[in-house]
Amino acid sequence: MDSLQVAEALKHYGFQEVETKTHAVGYTHPALLGQRVYVKVARSKRSEKATAVAKQPLVLHPMVARRPGFDTTRVARLGPNHAYKNANMSTFPHKPGESACGIAVDVPDMDALLELLAALGVQMVPVSGVVVAPETLRFGAQTVVPSDRPAVAPVAARSLEPRPVARKAAESSRTFHARQDIDLGEHCCQGTGRLKAGPFELDALTIAQEGARRLRFAPLGNRPVAPRLALVGITPGGQIERFADALATMSVEEAASHAAFYGAQTEIKQLLRAHGFAESLEISLESDLNDNPDILTTSVVKCCLMVDDGYRFAAPDIAASPAANLCATERLVGELCAYPTLRWVVVFGRPAWEAMHELEIEGKSVLGLLRDHGLTVIQFPHFAQNFQQRALFACSSEQEAELLRDKPDYAKYADAASRMRSILLRELKEHRKEAV
Repeated sequence: MDSLQVAEALKHYGFQEVETKTHAVGYTHPALLGQRVYVKVARSKRSEKATAVAKQPLVLHPMVARRPGFDTTRVARLGPNHAYKNANMSTFPHKPGESACGIAVDVPDMDALLELLAALGVQMVPVSGVVVAPETLRFGAQTVVPSDRPAVAPVAARSLEPRPVARKAAESSRTFHARQDIDLGEHCCQGTGRLKAGPFELDALTIAQEGARRLRFAPLGNRPVAPRLALVGITPGGQIERFADALATMSVEEAASHAAFYGAQTEIKQLLRAHGFAESLEISLESDLNDNPDILTTSVVKCCLMVDDGYRFAAPDIAASPAANLCATERLVGELCAYPTLRWVVVFGRPAWEAMHELEIEGKSVLGLLRDHGLTVIQFPHFAQNFQQRALFACSSEQEAELLRDKPDYAKYADAASRMRSILLRELKEHRKEAV
C-alpha cells in the first residue's frame, strides 16, 4: 500500500487528521491516547497536492516498538527503519538540533495494516461516511466492501518466550508456495539443496546458518544481456517476502527481478535523473528498472542477511558472516566485472558504500578492484532514507543555498549530499569529454 491508500484506510477506521505538513500528515485515534501516527507524502511545499510515497509510507512513534505484539506483526518483520527522521513529525521525540525520530514501516496490504492496528489497540469498526476505494481494502484474492469488514479484536499480550523464538513463531504463521522445484545452487553462489514445489515457510530459504546469523535465498535483481549501468543496494531485507510470494506464479529469475527495489523505483528514478545523469548516459527511465536492458539491478549481499532475526546492513555484520562476506566480495566483483558493456556503478546509501570500502579480496578493497577493472563507481543517497539528503543532492549549488535558507534543519545532511553531488558532476564532466 502507498501512503495515500494507508491514509484513506486509517480514516475509514476512525483516525482523524490532526496535522498537515509538507512531507507528513499526522493522524490520531482515541485508542492511542493522544499519540499520533504519520503518513509520508511527496511534495515540495504544503500548498501543492500531496502525492503518494510507496516506500515505508507509515511512521510510528518509537514507543510502539515496546507494545505487546508489535514485534510479531508483518510490518515489524519487513525491515522497518527504527531511525527514520523527519522534521515534520512535531509530536515525536527528537534531540536538540535534530529532526524527530520514528519507526517507518512498509504496509504490504490491508491485512498487515489491520494486524498493526490491532496491536495498537484500535478496534477495527468502520466509520460511517468515510468512503474507501474497494481496491484499497483488499484481502488476498478477495476484495471486501469496507462496511462488511468485521471488527478485529486487539492481539493478545506478547508471549514470554525469548524474542527470537517469538519472531520465528510469527514467521512460521505465514506460508508461501513454490510452483515448481527449485535447485538453489543454480541461482546462488552458495545455495545447496532444493526447495520442493508446494507450500513453504521463509526458514526453508535459509542457505547458511552461522550462530545468530542467517543468509536466506533471495537472489534479487535482473539479468540483462548488455547493461551499461549497475544499481547496487545493500541486501534485500523485507523484499524477501515479495520474492517468496512471487514464487507461486513465477520462475526464480522472474521473482528475483519482480522484487528487486520494490516500492522504491520512483525515488530511484528521481535520483538517476538528477543533474542529467541518466540523460547523459542515454538511458531511458520510462520502463520498470528491472526490465531495462541498459540497467543491472543487484545488491552487495545478493541474498537476505539476518542477525537475531532482524535484517542487518552494516559492513561489520557482513564481514562477520563468512557466507555474506563471500557474496559481497567474490560474487559481487565477479558479477559486475562479467559485463564488458558495463561502465557505471551506482551504490545507494552509506552502508553499501562503506561495505565496498571495507571488504577486501587478498588485501584489495572491493571498490578498488572494481575501479581497477575500469568501472566508474559512485555513491548516491539511499532511496528510502533521509529525504533531506536526496533533495540537497539533486540541487545545484545555488539551489542548495536557497533550500538551506528555507530549511535550516537540512544543514546536517548538506556535507554528504554535496560530496556525492560533486563527485557525480566531476565524473559526468569526464564522461562528456570522452563522448566528444
